[in-house]
Amino acid sequence: MTAARAYLDEQRGRGIFPGARYRIARGQEVMEDGWLGAAVVEPEKVPVVEETIYDLASLTKPLVTGALAGLLHARGTISLEAPLRQLLPEISDSWVGETSLMDLLVHRSGLPAWIPIYLSASDRAGYLRTIAGLPREYRTGARVTYSCLGYILVGLALERTGGAPLDELARREIFDPLGLKETRFNPPAPWRRLIAATERGNAREQELAGVAGRSFAGWRSQVVWGECHDLNAWSLGGVSGNAGLFSTAAEVHAMALEFLNLGKGLYDRATVQLLQRDQTPGLNENRSVGWQLALTPGCSAGPEMSPAAIGHTGFTGTSLWIDPAEGWILILLTNRVHPAYRPDDMNAVRRGFHRAALGARDVRGTD
Repeated sequence: MTAARAYLDEQRGRGIFPGARYRIARGQEVMEDGWLGAAVVEPEKVPVVEETIYDLASLTKPLVTGALAGLLHARGTISLEAPLRQLLPEISDSWVGETSLMDLLVHRSGLPAWIPIYLSASDRAGYLRTIAGLPREYRTGARVTYSCLGYILVGLALERTGGAPLDELARREIFDPLGLKETRFNPPAPWRRLIAATERGNAREQELAGVAGRSFAGWRSQVVWGECHDLNAWSLGGVSGNAGLFSTAAEVHAMALEFLNLGKGLYDRATVQLLQRDQTPGLNENRSVGWQLALTPGCSAGPEMSPAAIGHTGFTGTSLWIDPAEGWILILLTNRVHPAYRPDDMNAVRRGFHRAALGARDVRGTD
């Protein structure tokens, strides 16, 4: 048994997640490909297999939203530095309209991290009004506050610019050119038994919504299986700039190669540099368009990745880190919220996986 598999099996035994699908690659070369445990434990038992599909959650941000922004910027269709009101004129009277796509893409806009927008809005126009009506939490550009709200806005702006829903833009601009067959929003019903389930209902979001959510009639009670876990994204029809993407380890690898210019050439070299470049130097986090940099203190990368590595995590238990210095691509897909959310330190688990994957130290010394 390899160090990486032994480590993940240990975490599964601790109850951190019911199962995992992982891939360790150096560029196109797959160094290790593995799967273990269960994709579903409730309402029935379904094992993880090579083709298991995961709800990637916030990996949607770099793999779709940030990527589309980079592609459209390269074509001159949008300017990342122009004020948002140029793309969404109905928010011209809000301070949010003065922020740029870049501010939103690197999480320095002034927006809060999260609110349950679905408590008061149920469509794209309502979401836009609600976010534009929020008070500024901090001065734009003063710090980084990771914000799902910002990426919801970027998704809406891309739809407006591209003249199509975000899932259609992603299919046309990313999935089809790369030949991806198991990557999409809103997977069809026949895929269900290949999809890893997530949380029973939305218990964690109900807790976060607090008193305001008690009268909300839209809480799900069943195990979320084959549907987007994030309720803001789910309320937008399962298609949003912040979450909603489903994929496999193999197809995440295919998307990751493009950020190293080792795939099918989806991005030109200047766009790859844009997507890798630190856009928030001197702030509390180091962020590029869509990604966090391993330079960020305490992030999920761990010391085994070079400071130039870019990565992202997903609340459901997913993560992807890409190291341009050495060509490493580390993919960990789990459904750690199934069947119920636990407040485990998942970033420590990710760092442990990276440590085991890259062989830097004995896995018995992990977090």
